[in-house]
Amino acid sequence: MVAADDSAGETFAERLDWLFLHVTDPAGKPYSVRHVANELTQRGCKISHTHLSNLRQGRSPDPRRSVVDAIAAFFGQPPTFFAETSEDQHEHRLAQALSDPHIKQVAMRLIDARLSPEGHAAVVAMIEQVQRLEAAARSRLKNTDRQP
Repeated sequence: MVAADDSAGETFAERLDWLFLHVTDPAGKPYSVRHVANELTQRGCKISHTHLSNLRQGRSPDPRRSVVDAIAAFFGQPPTFFAETSEDQHEHRLAQALSDPHIKQVAMRLIDARLSPEGHAAVVAMIEQVQRLEAAARSRLKNTDRQP
């Protein structure tokens, strides 16, 4: 599940758009409005791609609860995703993160180590460096896949 941050927005349309921009299919590609509408319809929530697009762009009023629930479920979010405050989002994001055993292990090591603020800053810097290295590796891999 992708956890929303403050950039998810305040309105239903902004949050729906955020999901389309940040939640990807198993191949790493963004979902199309047409695909999501078809999936929701197959799951019993009949919605046209036009109406879903209008919801995403804020041109239609917020949908009924059953549609909100279906959209949230499709994107792997709780229905409250569309109504949470920023503080709720942070709490939810933290709870989701700590359910990952790897993240929990790192958090527990930080707690047990009782590092100074400088030590914490060094750990954060190392994590950011690993992120850059992995992003570069993904980029190289993606570029190799495109070559004939």
